[in-house]
Amino acid sequence: VRKTPDKKKLANALSYYHDNDIASVLSYLTPKERKHLYDSLGIENTSRVFAYLDEDVDKYFAELEADQAADIIEEMDADDAVDILEGLDDNKAKEIINLMEPEAKEDIELINSYADNQFGSLMTTNFIALKYGMSLQDTMNSLIEQAKENDNIGTIYLLNENDTLHGAIDLRDVLTARDEKDFEARIITSYPYVYADDNIDKESLDELIDYDEDSIPVLSERTNEVLGVITAQ
Repeated sequence: VRKTPDKKKLANALSYYHDNDIASVLSYLTPKERKHLYDSLGIENTSRVFAYLDEDVDKYFAELEADQAADIIEEMDADDAVDILEGLDDNKAKEIINLMEPEAKEDIELINSYADNQFGSLMTTNFIALKYGMSLQDTMNSLIEQAKENDNIGTIYLLNENDTLHGAIDLRDVLTARDEKDFEARIITSYPYVYADDNIDKESLDELIDYDEDSIPVLSERTNEVLGVITAQ
């Protein structure tokens, strides 16, 4: 960072490092150097670095303009954004939230509406859900479109018309299905799920671990709609 004033060259050099590695060196940089780093990385890459921050979150965000901070938070998964905002001064957090786009703000407010001991507090809205009953071609088109915004694509969820869970299917099965009949045969309709209002305890966590799925859908207890997912991470 100190030896590379050119932003493009610095961004290229940083591309060989993991986001967690970059996050770990922020404390060794001056505010001016950190600003150069963020400007070189861009909003999206900076948001991935900030997701790994455990300490001094409030200090780093205090160095940012409010609109830049809001842009960074918007790029994060909602659950990571909630964790970051909880580490900020209340007034700073409110200022950032007020500058965010409505959709991102709604995701954060949804997760914050659940207590820390409820599954809803652990979920992310980064997942792909497709309408059940579409043609295979329309399914693929919708999958590609949603994948531009959501990168948790290992498991695809199929929803009924009222957004309740019909089942789930592995991405590989979607890609290799020969036709609609083959696609239908690969859907798991007995896929495990939890309710957002359910309390988290050791027994329920052990049960989720035993399922050994990369994500588990979180449903609304009132409507059975899919609100989000809990990932294996």
